[in-house]
Amino acid sequence: MLSAMQQGTRVEVKRDASDSLPYLTTVGNVLEDGRVMLDVIRMGGEEMRLIEGTSYVVRFFTERGVFKYASTLLGYEHKGEFEFMLFQTTGDGEKMQRRQSYRLACGLDTEFNTFDDAGAPASTEVGFIRDISSGGIRLLSNIEMNVNNLLQIKIPIIDDYWAYGTLLSKNQVSDANAKFKWQYGVEFMGMSDAYTEKITKFVLAEQQKARARK
Repeated sequence: MLSAMQQGTRVEVKRDASDSLPYLTTVGNVLEDGRVMLDVIRMGGEEMRLIEGTSYVVRFFTERGVFKYASTLLGYEHKGEFEFMLFQTTGDGEKMQRRQSYRLACGLDTEFNTFDDAGAPASTEVGFIRDISSGGIRLLSNIEMNVNNLLQIKIPIIDDYWAYGTLLSKNQVSDANAKFKWQYGVEFMGMSDAYTEKITKFVLAEQQKARARK
C-alpha cells in the first residue's frame, strides 16, 4: 500500500499510539524498501525537529482509507532547496477500521476553515455535520473542495472544539433542491486522545438514549 501513496498525502506522526500531541505533515516522496520522505514539520511558522533514530507511529490519510505504520526516523535529507524527513516503515501497514456502531447521525450547523496549497488560512465557511464518530464526520457544504484538502472544523457538541481533518471522499448531492450541494467524508487528524474519548462517550450516550426511547 505504501507504494500507492502520492506526493501531498496527509500524514499524522505520533511518538507512540497514546501520544496526545501528534504532528501533521505531508508525503514528499516514496522510495524503495518501505522508506518514505515526509515534509519537515512546521508549527506556527517554526520548524519542529524530531529525534533521529526514534520510533514513531505514522498514519497516512488516503482516498482508500487511513493506514498506520510503525516507523523509524532515519534522518533528514535535502533534495534541492527542500529538506525532508526520511522514515523507514515496517511491514505492510494496518488499515484503520472505523467502528460503524459508534457513528451518530446528528445534524449540526458548523463552520470550518480552509487552507491554501501552502498551508496558509484561506477562508471561513459554513457547513452542516450530517453524522459523527470518533474518527471523523460527514460534512455538507456549498463550496466545492478536493480530496486531500486540509480543514479545521468546529465540533459544537464538544466544547466548540476546532478539529483538523482531511477530505477522504467527495460526492455531489443528487437532490437539486437540497440546501447543500456537496457531501464530504472528513477524517480527523491530530485530535488528542481526550477529545477522541469525549466524542466516543457522547456518541454512545446518544445511542443509548435512542434505544431507550424505542
